[in-house]
Amino acid sequence: MRVTVKKQDIPKDKIVEISSSPKILMVYDGQKYYAFGGICPHAQWPLNNGEIKKQNLTCVAHGYEFDVTNGNCLNNPGRDLKMYQVKIIDEEIIVEK
Repeated sequence: MRVTVKKQDIPKDKIVEISSSPKILMVYDGQKYYAFGGICPHAQWPLNNGEIKKQNLTCVAHGYEFDVTNGNCLNNPGRDLKMYQVKIIDEEIIVEK
């Protein structure tokens, strides 16, 4: 699986859906791009409606928090997000499984 997006399409500190099947989200913190599974592992809620502060994403359904830099669930270890490999080539971002 491979998804390609343009850098200009990923604004800083915003959650952007880059694939719907599987659901993959991306966040750019101003220095790095992070791609991760877009469904909360707790209750299967879509995370693109979540709130991002610094590197933490909060699911709006039940308040589960995730570190988008590594996928770790902060309030229930083991319910981590699937992370995807990100490569940058010129102005393109390539996400691979």
